[in-house]
Amino acid sequence: MLAYLNAGSDSGDGADLAANADFALGLAQFNQADYHEAHESFEHAWLATAYPERLIALALSKLGAAFTHAEADNRRSATKIAVDALAYLAPFPEGYAGIDVRALEAAIVLGLRPPGGSAPRILSALE
Repeated sequence: MLAYLNAGSDSGDGADLAANADFALGLAQFNQADYHEAHESFEHAWLATAYPERLIALALSKLGAAFTHAEADNRRSATKIAVDALAYLAPFPEGYAGIDVRALEAAIVLGLRPPGGSAPRILSALE
C-alpha cells in the first residue's frame, strides 16, 4: 500500500533521486513532451528509490501518464491521474530534487495541455 507524505514530514533533500539516471532521463523526456516515455523512466526511478523520496518520482510518473491520456483526448482519466499526482507533490518543498515544485503544481492546476497550447515543463528550481 502506498502512503502519502504528510505536510511537514521529513522528505529528505531529494539528492539521491536527483542523481538517479532514470529520473534525469524522465525530466528530459517530459520537457520534450514525450510523456509516455517520461512516465516509464519516472516509474523506474520510483522503483529504485527509497521512501519518501520515491513519492515524488511516483507523482511525476503519474503526470506522464496523465499527459499521455490528455494527448489521446481522454480528459477524464487525465484529470483523475493529475489530481492524484498533485496530492503526492503537495508536501514536497520548493526545490526538492532540483525541481520547481510550485511552478509545476501551478501548471497542472491551470489545466492540462490545452489544444494548441504550450506543454507544461518541469523547471529547475534554479531557473
